Amino acid sequence: MALCLIENGAAPHDWQASSYTTPEALLDSLVAVVPEYAWTAIDGRCVLHPRQDIWRAPLSGEAFRGPRLQTAQAYVEFLRGNAPEMADLVPPLLKGDPAAALYTATVSIRANCSALQGLVDLLGPDPSMVFAIERQDANRRVLFFERVDMGRGHHEHE
Repeated sequence: MALCLIENGAAPHDWQASSYTTPEALLDSLVAVVPEYAWTAIDGRCVLHPRQDIWRAPLSGEAFRGPRLQTAQAYVEFLRGNAPEMADLVPPLLKGDPAAALYTATVSIRANCSALQGLVDLLGPDPSMVFAIERQDANRRVLFFERVDMGRGHHEHE
């Protein structure tokens, strides 16, 4: 199972991955040591995210549909306008081939869903797609998409 991550900038903790029988057990062990994080399973994907209500709270809004990059840009603008906690979120940037499915696959975000659900919806049905929201500096967090190799755990950037 691929893991999506929303970074919150919390100080590092003394946690080391060990041998776990399931991804869920690994995540349970992580959030037990790093209380700033929680994890949520959505549509068969695990998302590690800050332990803040805004990520799981339903947001009133319209549905979105279109190519992943354009839909993600519109959704980030929606989040920024509807949740003050997301004011520092920056839409994804194009890196690599603009014709790659990473950017052009048609995706849909359902109306009135949580921010987590909307972000997972941006991944579409491909189980190798993941997202990350990484802090770039004190004032910006950026949304990224990746395709991961499900067989070997190798990350492939497009």
